[in-house]
Amino acid sequence: MKRTVDSLNVNRPASRWESLAGVKLRNVEATREHVLQELVELESQLGRLKTQQGPFDFSMIQTYKEMIASRKRFFDELNRR
Repeated sequence: MKRTVDSLNVNRPASRWESLAGVKLRNVEATREHVLQELVELESQLGRLKTQQGPFDFSMIQTYKEMIASRKRFFDELNRR
């Protein structure tokens, strides 16, 4: 299947069983559980970072927000299967 710029599915995997990176997904349930655990841990760490005493590290908070957002996108993609 050839993808064109005009297509609405440019960012969608060619198959339901592939990730956006083209990796074949076989054990989706184990991956979903792992990503969910990572999300919980990252959100917990972000919460601790926000309430930490001392200087406020905006770049570290932004890094955590980006990691959380990317895992949420991947988790949502896994839930489509």
